[in-house]
Amino acid sequence: MSQLAIGVDIGGGSIKAGLYNRKGAELIHQVVATPVHLTNDTFLEAVFQSIEPLLHHPGILGIGIGSPGPLDNERGILIESANMPSLKHVPIKEYCNQKFNLPIFYENDANCAALGEAVFGEYKHLSSLLILTLGTGIGGGFVDRGVLFSGYQGNGIEIGHMTAVINGAVCGCGQRGCLETYFSTKGLIARYLEKTNQTLLDAKEFFDQVESKNPIALEILNFGILAMAETVRSAIHLLNPEGVIFVGGITSAWHLFGDRLQQMIRERIFTVLNDRLIIAKGGNLAGSLGAASLVFQGQLNDR
Repeated sequence: MSQLAIGVDIGGGSIKAGLYNRKGAELIHQVVATPVHLTNDTFLEAVFQSIEPLLHHPGILGIGIGSPGPLDNERGILIESANMPSLKHVPIKEYCNQKFNLPIFYENDANCAALGEAVFGEYKHLSSLLILTLGTGIGGGFVDRGVLFSGYQGNGIEIGHMTAVINGAVCGCGQRGCLETYFSTKGLIARYLEKTNQTLLDAKEFFDQVESKNPIALEILNFGILAMAETVRSAIHLLNPEGVIFVGGITSAWHLFGDRLQQMIRERIFTVLNDRLIIAKGGNLAGSLGAASLVFQGQLNDR
């Protein structure tokens, strides 16, 4: 019998679920819009609607769920979400346990992305991977010899909230100078607005300005690369990974910053680490595949 897993990727605009085999192939998927009138109850009903159509297949081992944090992965509670502010202390795992007679695994979405890259990505042969997700914000995950480091209640490796600039720009978390205020969609757009009083809609518009050699956009990007390089340097010296892999929507512009970022990181770390360290763009695997990886890893850990 095939061994399958359901993965669920919870986002601010939609909930995406997929059914995967152990090779990472998606057999079927379901997308449900996040309710306009969002409450804990309407949200949980949308989670149910995304999963239920996928259950009619034999061999399903469990359900993995990834969402933004902060969260409590031990009790399976979404504590709150910046993109879904009306949600508070949502008992995701308890609800799913009541609805589905399957093991439920729940993690931060960046941790899911990291595990998905480590299990199914191009660099899965490396013994340890630090994964950075570059999108609306910045997330991180660390996998060592196939084991995901979650941290307390699943809130570890929040690299986007490491300080890149002392007393710098205000972050959505309420602190100042976090990395994601300088190298994320929100951060790049906010820095551009500060300097030009012009509002850009998304990261593509910002990188269009970079490609057209807009000097202000270039200045913002170059400082963001510096902030990223310094932060990643600290993470490398702390974790000593074999690979640092960047994923997420902003990596579609990798050709505009990737080479410079790699160079600046390598110039800053211990020389001996460059002998083996791989720095690269990842494959941007589906978030639901990363969540499904929780199930496959959980099965291995139970053996």
